[in-house]
Order: sequence, then C-alpha cells, then structure tokens
Amino acid sequence: MNKEELKEVILQILRENKDGLTSIEIRNTLIDKGIEFNMLEFREVLADLVREGKVRKIPDYEAKKFKFLPAD
Repeated sequence: MNKEELKEVILQILRENKDGLTSIEIRNTLIDKGIEFNMLEFREVLADLVREGKVRKIPDYEAKKFKFLPAD
C-alpha cells in the first residue's frame, strides 16, 4: 500500500470514530482490517495528515496520549 492509499484509509477510519483515536488505536484498526503497512511509513503518513491540516492532533490528558480527529 502506498502512502496516498494509507492516508485515505486513515482518514476513513477517523471519520468513522468522531471521538478521536490514538495512534495505537488507528494502528490496531488497520491491522484488524488486514491492511499491510510498515510502522515508519504509518507514522510519517499520520504526521503528514496533521501538517496538511486534514487531521487534528489534540491531547488527551487522562490517557496521557494524543488523539487524532478528522479536521472536517
């Protein structure tokens, strides 16, 4: 799977989960769907989506992690 395809799948997953997901939850969802990817590429794609303004990264103080939400 190339980076553009992975971006689309991640955006779709985030749109289905309006409360936001941590990167680990996104990763686990991708694995559950049987999507093959490497972790470095996954982290790069998620960072790209944040930089492009397509995904918002907000702190979850209770979980001490960041949650990712679709920007739209």
